[in-house]
Amino acid sequence: MASKTKIYFWIKLDANFFKNLAIKNLRKTVSGGDTMVLIYQQMLLSSLPNNGVIFYEGTLQDIAQEIALTLDEKLDDVKLTIDYFQKAGLLQIGDDGSAEMLQVPMLIGQETNWNKYKRDKKLENFQPTSNPLPTISNLVPTEIESEIEIEKEKEIEIRDKEPDTNEKFTRYFSIFTTFSKKNQNRRAMALQIFLELPSFQQDQAIIGAENYVQWYPQDSPGDSNYQYSINAFEFLRNMVFMDYQSIPEVKKPVKKKK
Repeated sequence: MASKTKIYFWIKLDANFFKNLAIKNLRKTVSGGDTMVLIYQQMLLSSLPNNGVIFYEGTLQDIAQEIALTLDEKLDDVKLTIDYFQKAGLLQIGDDGSAEMLQVPMLIGQETNWNKYKRDKKLENFQPTSNPLPTISNLVPTEIESEIEIEKEKEIEIRDKEPDTNEKFTRYFSIFTTFSKKNQNRRAMALQIFLELPSFQQDQAIIGAENYVQWYPQDSPGDSNYQYSINAFEFLRNMVFMDYQSIPEVKKPVKKKK
């Protein structure tokens, strides 16, 4: 009888995971933020076998209740987690009620049970040597050296992508500086935060900025110099751009009673 092949999944957690503005903002400003981050990580792991999707089975009233039961977490905490990460653009609830963890396809890794066995055996048989003198085997590129070369290639790819990020930031910052001269300050601080954003949130920041500068003059016609508008730095730091992925409805002025 043929043995079944098992596949092991894992998340390659980004070194900048806790630097992500959505995570930092949650931990610093929301009561119970650390618990919500932990729930989010559990949800990431739960979604691995389905490439980032937690399917709604229909057993309970909604996906939040099913996740809370599966993870043994409080329902209110799970609901708050889902709501927050939806607004941050890292989670999406589909028409069928399932939860899609949008970061997972970029972080997922997998291997078969046979590959895992070979890797474990390789670790078991590894014997460190104390001989510092070079031998013929030392001169042949090893698997570890090959991995280092791969990492170097990845670094080169990242460097190649930097100009695109710089172009995005230039576009983002010019929206604000054209809008109001006060935004010429704190460019370096805004750039630092912008670089910490994943690519899709950089795009969201640009969309949010474009919508904000269209909306503000209509919403605050009395502030012709845009003195009370939010600046480019705070717009990023507080993730205000998430509220302007579409142009908000302009508030109608309240008519005074005669």
